[in-house]
Amino acid sequence: MTVTDNPTEIITPPGEPVIRTRRFFKAPPELVYRALTEPELVRRWFGPRYLEITVSEADLRVGGTWRVVHRAPDGTEFGFHGEFLELDPPRKRVGTFVYEGAPEHVATETIVCEPAEGGTMLVSTMVHDSVEARDMHVENGMEEGMLDSYSRLDELVAGQQGA
Repeated sequence: MTVTDNPTEIITPPGEPVIRTRRFFKAPPELVYRALTEPELVRRWFGPRYLEITVSEADLRVGGTWRVVHRAPDGTEFGFHGEFLELDPPRKRVGTFVYEGAPEHVATETIVCEPAEGGTMLVSTMVHDSVEARDMHVENGMEEGMLDSYSRLDELVAGQQGA
């Protein structure tokens, strides 16, 4: 099943090191939040479909860390990690986001799960350490990966309803 009727809004304000996204999910905030934080659920949706997740781990506490590693069909691995700065289930998650290929650039991501009629509006604000770092993130497939990830998240939460 592929869910395609939920548009994703991606905003990169000129001159600001920020990426803002909004996406509606037909699931309650509690389920969306779990999918964003529980490693076994993250493994099922995070990243483009063509990448295999070989590592998905999280220490779900303020000061705890998370890490995800993708493997491409050619065997190349791409890792991401960060630290949880604020956890307010099922409403808000704040943490750092580091692409291990450019560890000198640390972004801070705030994700809010807003209750909405029939589901949840997921609002993400990622603040990079510079406009250049933000642009590098965008230019290296962020939009394609995010759209595929959110489509997979749609499928996951639809399949978890009533489970």
